[in-house]
Amino acid sequence: MNVRIFAASLRHDLPTLDLHGLYPSEALERLEIFLYTTSHQDTAAKIIYGIGTGKLEEAVNAYLRKHPAIDHVIGETGYCIILFAN
Repeated sequence: MNVRIFAASLRHDLPTLDLHGLYPSEALERLEIFLYTTSHQDTAAKIIYGIGTGKLEEAVNAYLRKHPAIDHVIGETGYCIILFAN
């Protein structure tokens, strides 16, 4: 698992979804579409939620941790890297 996390964090070509500035409900709708399309094509992705009040980060991370297509979430300041389940 650690090798997969390290390799994903080094990639500059990760599919990326920028959600910062959106309301949580709007962001989660876009996130679901992104996960559906990306999980079939790649092994990892980057989700940007910004810093702000933390409400968007909290909503996105809670959603990702329960999603069946997600194997692991690596949180960073303002964004996270996700690894898709194989």
